[in-house]
Amino acid sequence: MNIEHVQAVDLAITSRHSVRAFLDQPIDTQFIKDILNVACRAPSGSNTQPWKVFVVSGKKRQELIDRVCALQVEIIKQPELAQRYTAPFAYYPSTSFY
Repeated sequence: MNIEHVQAVDLAITSRHSVRAFLDQPIDTQFIKDILNVACRAPSGSNTQPWKVFVVSGKKRQELIDRVCALQVEIIKQPELAQRYTAPFAYYPSTSFY
């Protein structure tokens, strides 16, 4: 076992924190690409890799935020609408490997 790898994982876990406020400064596109390149190698349950990533900024970002907020209000009023925005996801495989 490589002690440097263990220490890197320890540091990543112990130094993480939640952020609830953000600066209004743009983030460099290459920095975002680098983060996503690392994130796409994260493990997922049963190797399903169920994520989708969209990077939006500027006017399109605000339009998306406005739309999602408006839809949230509608879903609170009519919970059955949530089914339209729920992607099908089968976590466990339908066949057994045993």
